[in-house]
Amino acid sequence: MIFKWGKKQSDQPDKGDQSGNAKPDAAQDKPDGFVENAVALATGLEMVDAFYPGHDPIDYYGQGGFRFGSYSHQGSLMFLPSGTRRWDIASPKEMTKEAFEHVFKEAEEIEILLIGSGTHLVPVNPELKAMFREHGIMADVMDTGAAVRTLNILLAEERAVAAAMLAVD
Repeated sequence: MIFKWGKKQSDQPDKGDQSGNAKPDAAQDKPDGFVENAVALATGLEMVDAFYPGHDPIDYYGQGGFRFGSYSHQGSLMFLPSGTRRWDIASPKEMTKEAFEHVFKEAEEIEILLIGSGTHLVPVNPELKAMFREHGIMADVMDTGAAVRTLNILLAEERAVAAAMLAVD
């Protein structure tokens, strides 16, 4: 989920109903993401679709997400020629052909693909590496921190770069 940093809606948290009774914990027994959504709304963050058409450098990574431009995202990300989007994988084991579907769709506009494999370098399987070559993409696997730094440099040089990066704590 990508959040846009916005102005805080209220400086005071909700204290409960008119009688002064505190509200029950709304996060108990709720689906995943409920707490994050509630926190976002309470702090004045605006939730937007998990696609950002820009190419801003990454200002921060860690604690399970990334910050770029005026946006913040929890989870893994793909930076593509069309923009930045959520990448629904959490470990290098999930790096399959299907996980890179968007990369293959935009292959004509990609020269270099940086793959951030988390806290440690974890090579992609040889079949996947061969698929990148077949599509004319030079894929370079590195830990996520190195991928972020390299992406920022290549974006500044206006290179035809894409990145798929696992979030790290």
